[in-house]
Amino acid sequence: MSLVKWFKETYSRITNVGSWYSMSDVVIFVGVIVFVFSSIMNFLGYLFACTLCDLKWYVAIWDAERLQAGLDIFFFINVLITTVVITSIFTSLYDRLINTPVKTLLFKMRDMGSNEMFSYLISGKLSRPFKDKSGNETWVEMVQDYVDTASAEKYLDELTGCFNRKYFQQVLVHFIKTQMMCNPADNSPKTYNTDVFGVFLIDIDHFKSVNDDYGHAAGDEVLKNVGKHLRDLIGDQGVVIRNGGEEFLVVYCTKFPFDFASVATSINACFRQHISVTSPVTGEVRKVTCSVGFVSYPLFEEKAGELSLQNHVDLADQAMYLAKTGGRNTWRELVALKNPDSHTDISKLCGDPSYGVDNGYVTVRTPNSIK
Repeated sequence: MSLVKWFKETYSRITNVGSWYSMSDVVIFVGVIVFVFSSIMNFLGYLFACTLCDLKWYVAIWDAERLQAGLDIFFFINVLITTVVITSIFTSLYDRLINTPVKTLLFKMRDMGSNEMFSYLISGKLSRPFKDKSGNETWVEMVQDYVDTASAEKYLDELTGCFNRKYFQQVLVHFIKTQMMCNPADNSPKTYNTDVFGVFLIDIDHFKSVNDDYGHAAGDEVLKNVGKHLRDLIGDQGVVIRNGGEEFLVVYCTKFPFDFASVATSINACFRQHISVTSPVTGEVRKVTCSVGFVSYPLFEEKAGELSLQNHVDLADQAMYLAKTGGRNTWRELVALKNPDSHTDISKLCGDPSYGVDNGYVTVRTPNSIK
């Protein structure tokens, strides 16, 4: 690392209180400020003393008279002592009141995070469901993430470690609404790096037969594995919610332009690679697959305010049903063609995708349609 780069990174870190990870950062930050301020004040005092004693302040110390040399040494030592004393007092108070309590909290929460049931919540998705990893996370943000866990248990599905419907209704819906208000207005074309969202509904294929053939304990183990691998796959770019039964809901955030079909393909591949159930009697291993339906959010740009997030989940559910009837272990996407004419059309479309297809509002995209 070059010296210039080191200075830039150090300056960036010490000027952001939330990124102070060590007491040395505090000492540097406070020490520089105190030294500069003390130097200015002592220099003004030195000038005043020289004026009173009729001395030339600009004479070098080795050419100065004894009185002036004494003043030079006195004010120089005073600067050093003032800097050391004030910096020591401040850093001691900072360490006692902020640094030590915060680090103790972080260690305790990290211990809690070793429990898989809480690890997803501690990722900070209550405050920031979709994280921007372009910058370093400060300890202020880390503390906010951990504080979330104090009330997070009510949003946790205990079996899968994912969020539950309450999280969707009480947290995510409002977060997405706020995000959309910050996006370009209706009728404005999306620009590079604009936030775009995808809503995915995932249903485990033939899950009932897993319970019937292998037992409910095996079915629960499948659900746990699905939750874990979906969380690992989606990461900080989305949230995974157990929608009920064997259904999982994913809301994915990325930057324009983006084809959400790649996410659906990855979900199908993840199931084929990682999800299986083993017979306790014969040892036979059976692969478990899934059907995925998804839509972009908002599906109709000019009707963004008229279709809720739940409406988009309903549309993704219709697309998922088409994936089921299309052979399972695949995905389907509803793609907008034109805006619905009325609220009645929107309601009918959310309940029956064939209505949207027949009336030219949407078309169905399949893996085979990707060139």
